[in-house]
Amino acid sequence: MAPRDGRPFVHPVEVHFYEVDQVGVVFNAWYLAWCDDARMAYCAARGYGLEQAKAADAVPLVRHADIEWLASLAAGDHAEIVVRPVRVGTTSFTLRHEIHRAGDGELCAVLTITYVAAGLVERTKRELPLSLRAALEQDQVEA
Repeated sequence: MAPRDGRPFVHPVEVHFYEVDQVGVVFNAWYLAWCDDARMAYCAARGYGLEQAKAADAVPLVRHADIEWLASLAAGDHAEIVVRPVRVGTTSFTLRHEIHRAGDGELCAVLTITYVAAGLVERTKRELPLSLRAALEQDQVEA
């Protein structure tokens, strides 16, 4: 995890045997799970962890996700997910997750995921809390 000095946030991942399918590549659903963990760690590092999201009644939920597969990861590999905000709206934000193989740095997948802030009871969209919006805007890069 990088400090807020202009460098992107990085979340480590270890590829487990059960995450690899019969053809020897990571099953696509695991990319989404890894990126959800990376998003939660990113938000927590920016002062908006799960407890803060619950208290604000504005929990980020996946609205849309795109996966671009570029190279394989195998069981036992280590990867790093670089998380960068690319769009910040009133009720939603989009993060770009770049999954790189640790060691050689090869880009293996890019996931672009849009999250919408939702209330816990009604499950309706909410405005992003100002603290989260400010952190996202500070880290935002061009898509």
